[in-house]
Amino acid sequence: MNTLLLEQTLTGNDPTQDPRYLTSVERGFRVLDALSSSSNSMSLTELSRKTDLAVPTLQRLTTTLVTAGYLEKESSSKRYRPTVKTVDLLFSYLSRNQFANRAWPHLVKLREELGLDVSLSVPLGGSMVYVHRLPGYSGNFENTLPGKKVPMHLSASGRCVLSFRSREHVETQLSAYGLEALTPWSLTDTEELMQQISLCRERGYALVQQEVTPGIMTLACPVLQGATAIAGVSVHLPSAGSNVSVFLDKALLPVVSVSQALSMG
Repeated sequence: MNTLLLEQTLTGNDPTQDPRYLTSVERGFRVLDALSSSSNSMSLTELSRKTDLAVPTLQRLTTTLVTAGYLEKESSSKRYRPTVKTVDLLFSYLSRNQFANRAWPHLVKLREELGLDVSLSVPLGGSMVYVHRLPGYSGNFENTLPGKKVPMHLSASGRCVLSFRSREHVETQLSAYGLEALTPWSLTDTEELMQQISLCRERGYALVQQEVTPGIMTLACPVLQGATAIAGVSVHLPSAGSNVSVFLDKALLPVVSVSQALSMG
């Protein structure tokens, strides 16, 4: 099921009934969304499985997106991948987004204070999307890039966001988007996840160990707009040789301070 239909499940709205709605445009973005969530190029067959679109439809969509410059087709394998033109969209968002700009100096200061990787992520459907990622140590290149999506239920920031939603909403969302596992330590049991979200609600922070990336533990606090969590501030530390209590003693208060500074209303 695509993201739009999942949002309809959660909100009860059906924007596809608007006479101005263009299905072809939505399908094109569905292709780009599928490719953005994959670390490799994709064939038409793989895109079909990911998007629930028929291969003939995908042939027309990918041809259009190649012509428009957003996709390129590998001549040897006939697989598709995004082009550098898609980076323009990320730049346009970051350079014009007031919240992202306001958060930047706070995150830089937090990184300097702790010497750890620092991130800001925002919810999108069933995922958290990294808006800022500031490396504090020499780690995996991919883990320093903004724009990456992580399943909300596995993300420390995601659990912070979910902790401000009703149990009914959270259960519906987990059911609708599914419980993907990224590592052997990823939680995929609904009741266990609800317990972790409840614990986050009580504590005001979430701690995730190796559920997104092997060897990394993450501490996050929510950024609020009124009574709604709109983002999460997180810091990341290699698990090897690290002690959870020491990590919390060092990082929790600075992360809380930044999350409160970015909260509104």
